[in-house]
Amino acid sequence: MIRCLAAAAFATVLVFGAPATGRAAAAEPIFRDCTVTVFPPIGVYAPSGRLGGPGLLLSGAGESDVPPRAFTWMHRQLFGDVAARRGNLVVLRAYYTSAEDKPFYEKAGFSSVQTIRIPPCASRAAVDAVAPIVGRSDAVFFAGGDQADYVQWKGSKLIEAVKGVFARGGIVGGGSAGLAVQGAVIYDSVAADAMSTETHTADAVKNPMEHRISFTTGFFAWPPLAGTITDTHYAVRDRLGRSVVFLARILHDGVLPGAKTIYALGIDEGSAVVVGTDGMGTVLNSEGSKGAYLLRATALPDLTYGKPIVYTVQISHVKREGERFDLLHKQTSDPWYTVTVDGSKSPVYSPEPY
Repeated sequence: MIRCLAAAAFATVLVFGAPATGRAAAAEPIFRDCTVTVFPPIGVYAPSGRLGGPGLLLSGAGESDVPPRAFTWMHRQLFGDVAARRGNLVVLRAYYTSAEDKPFYEKAGFSSVQTIRIPPCASRAAVDAVAPIVGRSDAVFFAGGDQADYVQWKGSKLIEAVKGVFARGGIVGGGSAGLAVQGAVIYDSVAADAMSTETHTADAVKNPMEHRISFTTGFFAWPPLAGTITDTHYAVRDRLGRSVVFLARILHDGVLPGAKTIYALGIDEGSAVVVGTDGMGTVLNSEGSKGAYLLRATALPDLTYGKPIVYTVQISHVKREGERFDLLHKQTSDPWYTVTVDGSKSPVYSPEPY
């Protein structure tokens, strides 16, 4: 069912009604129903023709912390050095309004930017109903929030539409939780949410087999992120330790059957990695942010429930503004160095990785 509602600022908002099917609506911070809301676009939709991608925009935090150069990169990747407005972006989110999405219109030069809000309790039919809107876009950005709200869209027509945008040369990406769902393996936060908690480095290294750690695979399969899990707000929230635990668990649990080497890509808050058609990533930084950390794990870990982790990985810190590296083949011009994480010690890192 489609209804039209009058929004506060003279706008018309299309909504797709849906019965509650997921977590309790009372847990949602902004609204208490399961309505999918398609906000009025900023700008005017215009068909774009041939696109210059595909590409990925991987941001360590949400829209407000995307480095400004990432916006101009999106437009240039899709259309070259065309100054005129062109292209159409869809922002997918589980909560809040479209207010934070204006920079994509103001700085990236799109013809239109449209936000779709899909509450966690929306039905699959309601999720699938917005697939045609996504399918006609040229870029899709997953907003921040909780990745558990996104992974339940696995296998939906909506996610197939996102894949279709990438396949015809568009850009896909996300920030914070929206970055977390881009990897071949996703720390999905589903088990943690069920326990009303979150996985931090401090607890993960003390008990790497803790039940709050859960994964999703088969959501996307972007070639530059094959065999890779992504993590966000990296140095700011000290997430390297939990990334090491994730790598150890992926190998220990056989999350990617047959894989001998697993990677993690951690991106700091205020940094982004933009990836072109050749799989080459470019680091873009806001002032004070620390870029990207590429981790490599090969050894089969020895993990026991309740026992702190002791595990060694290799790290390459790709930190300079504008620095390029081969994300597709996991090669950088920066040296790889070895870091051991020991959950029984303080500090847990040897040597300090940041």
